Amino acid sequence: MFKSVRNFISNHRRKFLFGGVFFGTLIVLARYARGKLREWQEKELNDLLERNRRRQHFENTERTCNQTVLLLSNELRTAITKCLDCEKVVNDLRSGTTDKISSWNRLKILAISRTVTIIYSYTMFVITLRIQFNIIAAAIYKNSIAANSQNVENIDNKVKESYLSLTRYLIETGIQKLSSLIQQKVKCATSYYSLGCKLDAQHINQIYWSILSLVSADESEDPVKNWSSYIIDPEFTKNNQTDKTLVKLLDDTLDLLESQEVQELMKINLRYGFATLCDRISEYLDANEGEAVKDDKLVNLKSVTITVAKIIPILNGQVPENPTSGDLPTYWLQRLLLSEELGTLGANIYEAIGY
Repeated sequence: MFKSVRNFISNHRRKFLFGGVFFGTLIVLARYARGKLREWQEKELNDLLERNRRRQHFENTERTCNQTVLLLSNELRTAITKCLDCEKVVNDLRSGTTDKISSWNRLKILAISRTVTIIYSYTMFVITLRIQFNIIAAAIYKNSIAANSQNVENIDNKVKESYLSLTRYLIETGIQKLSSLIQQKVKCATSYYSLGCKLDAQHINQIYWSILSLVSADESEDPVKNWSSYIIDPEFTKNNQTDKTLVKLLDDTLDLLESQEVQELMKINLRYGFATLCDRISEYLDANEGEAVKDDKLVNLKSVTITVAKIIPILNGQVPENPTSGDLPTYWLQRLLLSEELGTLGANIYEAIGY
């Protein structure tokens, strides 16, 4: 019996050899596959956790950015109302100034300038802060992942505070330059309209769009093309040349502010802001005429005319001295904070720098 078994094995030795190699290889491959599968599963789990952490960090960044915007916007609004002081002119008119026509014309310029400055400054302010917060948040997150690398540049609290304080220049100084520019353009756009001129909604739209065109045509002062001159103090750049980390953050910010994508986004929001402003004024014109419905037909707003002198209080009421829930600054700020385009901009910046 043993002899027959031995003969069988001897006769089929090659088959047993190849079979052993084959099954042994299968076992090795199976173990290798299990190991690779385990590695893949662990990698997928780590990637999922990493994506969740990154998403949570980005969402926290967006919330912090919005809270900062809401907090600082009050200071920006106050700076605008001080630069374009309508209240003083109104008080002069109430006290019986001798030169009423001059005061009314002055109020006309200031009231229109206020509304335009709100649209421009709030748009610049929100976009700049969103860029800043996502740049520094992405850089901090990236550094936290590569904490053991010798090439990582530390972003300490001093750097954070210095970098995020850039927009103080807009509130304290830049807004004066911006409001002065806009006043000049408003004077040009409204010089043909006396206090007794009757205007309809279309005329008012034309005035505002001509102001936008005049500002855009000024190559040396246009806030879109010369964004950084309104946001960043020249002395800040000079005084921080030795801090490489801060210089890198500043360079990234300037690159984005000067990029075609961001400037085009600024233009889109400005046009939307002006359209919103014109719609609000049209609503006031309609309400000022009393009934908006006549003989069961809507009144054509183009046929509703009102003198410039009566339009001025409507324009001045868009940016009242004391903030209200429905005024232009509050409404426009909320629209900017809820803008999907600006949210996408922040996400793209965070993703580009954070990887």
